[in-house]
Amino acid sequence: MAVTRLKRKEAKNRSRSSKRVADIKRLKTFVQIQSPYKGESGIVLEDQA
Repeated sequence: MAVTRLKRKEAKNRSRSSKRVADIKRLKTFVQIQSPYKGESGIVLEDQA
């Protein structure tokens, strides 16, 4: 009985850890979007409206 419980626990831990690793990898991917106002430094957007 204890062996079956340990096998179930092992399978659950394995699936949880693989999902955790996948989530960490997904959240670590950082797409850097360049600012459209990069060349126009010093402009305050509220004053343009």
